[in-house]
Amino acid sequence: MKIVYRRALPALFTAALTAGVVGVGAPALAAGEAPTGTFALNGTAVWAGQTVTLTQTALADDDIPVEEISRVITWGDGTAAQTAEAGSTSWTHTYAANGTFTVSVALNDGTVAGTGTLASAAVSVTTPSGSLGWQKSTIYTNTYTSGGSTYDYLVEGVFAPSGMPATADEAWTEWGDGEYTLLKQDATATTVPHYFDQGTFTPKVQFSNEHGKATARNASTLNVLYDKTAPKVAIKYPSPPNKASLWSTIRGTASDSQSGMDYVSLIVLKWNNASGTYMYNFDAKSWIKYTGQPLSSMPSGIEDTPSVASNGTWASRPVTGLAKGWHLEIWPVALDKVANYSNPEYYVPVWLAS
Repeated sequence: MKIVYRRALPALFTAALTAGVVGVGAPALAAGEAPTGTFALNGTAVWAGQTVTLTQTALADDDIPVEEISRVITWGDGTAAQTAEAGSTSWTHTYAANGTFTVSVALNDGTVAGTGTLASAAVSVTTPSGSLGWQKSTIYTNTYTSGGSTYDYLVEGVFAPSGMPATADEAWTEWGDGEYTLLKQDATATTVPHYFDQGTFTPKVQFSNEHGKATARNASTLNVLYDKTAPKVAIKYPSPPNKASLWSTIRGTASDSQSGMDYVSLIVLKWNNASGTYMYNFDAKSWIKYTGQPLSSMPSGIEDTPSVASNGTWASRPVTGLAKGWHLEIWPVALDKVANYSNPEYYVPVWLAS
């Protein structure tokens, strides 16, 4: 019996036959280089609420056209990553909160990932500098009646911000009553008046520059209260008080605890039994016979209106023609800045004995 020996087939060939395929698979291609790109921010220091722009300045790959490279932008503030659309080369982002945030761009050509290059990637977000206060944080108003209705006087509040940022191009104030004012800011200080009625007001200030409008800042609160307190007035007596020449100028004091003093309304009379009563005309520097006629028919010069100094003192214009033998009557009324007045029946009588 003849014995025939068969040589075993290679395992790989056997497997190929079993599958019905004869051949050898092509080797995998080697991965190419990572895509590259450079990007630039138009600013790395902004205020909350402002926008930065990221611009692509270069993009390249060794395997595929650049328009096929994916670019995913991370702005660093926790917001969702932004996938750039094909063909786009600039993107904007608004930062809502303060902090320092790192911007990055992830690149991918479908095979290899890369990272874009930014010369400056960190964006600092802050609040605009400055103190947004008032000359006086509490001011006063009053009411008046017209046509059977009661209204508030409008009173002037003086907004006095300081240390505002030099990089601001504009600074607008929204007063809270529907009106806006452009602050005349010089990066250090300014004062801006605005009229208010009774209430509590917290204006908002919004700074802007090439990065857009920052989130509006609240100014300090202004309180506008009713002033129903009458001011006080007093005459300062010379020594001795009965000497006529010492009354050539009427002097006194005035005060108000709320809105503050405005001025004093002053009328001066002299009388004796022989000659009757006279009122002094401060404009004409002379005395006018008074026989009971309405004051509205008298010259306006019978009233002097001296202003009140910061220390509460005031002084009239000169009074001439006083001499012994006369009774002098001085009628002062103090008025505050919201038209409250002191007791109009208060007067100072003096007998001029010399």
